[in-house]
Amino acid sequence: MATIRKRGDSYQIRVSCGYDMNNKQVIRAKTWKPKDGMTAKQIEKELNRQAVMFEEACMNGFMTSATKFSEFAERWKREYAEKKLKITTLSRIPGILKRINEEIGHLRLDKINRRTINCLIQSLSDGNDKYKPLGAKTVKNYISLVSCILSYAISLDMLSSNPCTNANIPTVKKTEREIYTIEEAQIFIDRLIKNAPLMYQCYFILMICSGLRRGEICGLTWNDIDFDNHIITVNKALYPIANKGAVIDTPKSAKSNRNLKLGGEIFDYLKRLKAFYESEKERLGNKWTENDFVFKRSDGNVVSPLVPNEWLHRFCEREGLKYVTQHSFRHLAASMMIDAGANVKTVQACMGHSEASTTLNIYAHAFSKAQAMASEAMANNFKLA
Repeated sequence: MATIRKRGDSYQIRVSCGYDMNNKQVIRAKTWKPKDGMTAKQIEKELNRQAVMFEEACMNGFMTSATKFSEFAERWKREYAEKKLKITTLSRIPGILKRINEEIGHLRLDKINRRTINCLIQSLSDGNDKYKPLGAKTVKNYISLVSCILSYAISLDMLSSNPCTNANIPTVKKTEREIYTIEEAQIFIDRLIKNAPLMYQCYFILMICSGLRRGEICGLTWNDIDFDNHIITVNKALYPIANKGAVIDTPKSAKSNRNLKLGGEIFDYLKRLKAFYESEKERLGNKWTENDFVFKRSDGNVVSPLVPNEWLHRFCEREGLKYVTQHSFRHLAASMMIDAGANVKTVQACMGHSEASTTLNIYAHAFSKAQAMASEAMANNFKLA
């Protein structure tokens, strides 16, 4: 049975949750404060309701704000993360939490304040004898995880505010990603067609012309390829997960599910690739692994998204070409769309960004360049002097 006692302008609700292994009584407590303007009768009614709810919660294993951060983080993983977050995010959480718990895992939730978070940020940024310093972007990701956990505590009425709000998170410096010029890309494609296996010819030509993410390309199956209408459907992606290999999951966001209309030449390459697999299947017999993926290894198994980048590095070195990452080809595709006059919404749809603001932020320079060229073209229509 819950007991209630008044403490100033608030009330403390206490519930006995039995005894621990040392035969010591376990008491859970919660503070409730009436809203301004409530009458005595309203306070009494709501207080009794809060007491009943708190008692039921305690009987079902409720945690209080006195719970240690590390203990609550495990509950957050079980109740929230495993149900809401993508498998790629889940795979990174244990490593991040291990580092965070060494700093603040022993602290009670209600003892974590903005100063605690700022000290954590400083420690992550500076590093120590065990851990190397983390970059601004990585530190931001770590604090975002802490913030997500504490926000969940707020949703359970265990905390009233999130100490990560307005913390001194380091500014992430934006750097221009190095991409090929159109001329360099053409040289790369020429060398690719001349000296690369058919699978990699198709892979990188598709990446350059579509802007698909590496996981989206590796996750393509033949039923995603509409040869008649020259449309590729993106509805899944392949992700490399530590200790699990490559795993199929939904794309990065809901807007990443999309249909792309592409040039017919790309589908000619894909037809050749499909025919090549049929011949390899016949040649290798039971050594061939049959599946519906578009991009396969030499034994028929699906290609991990990490493999093409390793091959690309060796290919550029062998051919004397400037090396750029797979993701740079995605930026090249977007830049070509913008140079061709595509508006923000069109580029957003093709890239599969969840928000137009994301497209604008990433390709601000390209849009500014296109706008300047358009303005110059307009001015040239008039004799102004």
